[in-house]
Amino acid sequence: MKTKINTPNSQLMRLGDFLTFKTEYITIENDVEYELVTVKLHGKGIIPRETLYGSQIKTKKQQVIKHNQFLVAEIDAKVGAFGIVPRELEGAIVSGHYFLYDIDSNKVLPDFLACFVSSGILTQEIQEFVQGSLNYAAIRPNNILDIELSIPNDKNEQKNIVNQLAEIRRMQRAAERQLEATTALEKNLMRQIFKAKNHEE
Repeated sequence: MKTKINTPNSQLMRLGDFLTFKTEYITIENDVEYELVTVKLHGKGIIPRETLYGSQIKTKKQQVIKHNQFLVAEIDAKVGAFGIVPRELEGAIVSGHYFLYDIDSNKVLPDFLACFVSSGILTQEIQEFVQGSLNYAAIRPNNILDIELSIPNDKNEQKNIVNQLAEIRRMQRAAERQLEATTALEKNLMRQIFKAKNHEE
């Protein structure tokens, strides 16, 4: 099962052609503060979770994440728990239940990969690799590397696609705000009408 995103002057690539799996750990020190993160489901990004002293962290072997790395949650990958590390979260830590990959930006822009992640296609593609019981079904690091997609050879074209998708999302957010406003207006009008009728009775 392969999904191909066909664009002019593109080539079919394995994610393994531009992702490198990293396994570097640090030892947590009790008197140092560390930032922890959460990888949101459905490809919706990575956000801060909490800041703890090392003495509060039970697992002393952790991984340090870096800006523009690709981060995958081992167990929740099946529901889209992966994303690109934003600049503001560089230096945060994750446990060994996360997979970290360096991105070769000479081949693919991290923002372009982020668009692929948020599309839901990667979540669909990874399902064939999920193994284990329902609650603990997980993938292995090499499974991500076997996924294929078509990528424009020209990074300017990759950037154009990123910008186009960003504009579409901006329009979607504007439409959602407009819908919320009109829904609130409708409810307010209905309250005024029904209250007025109640007073007349």
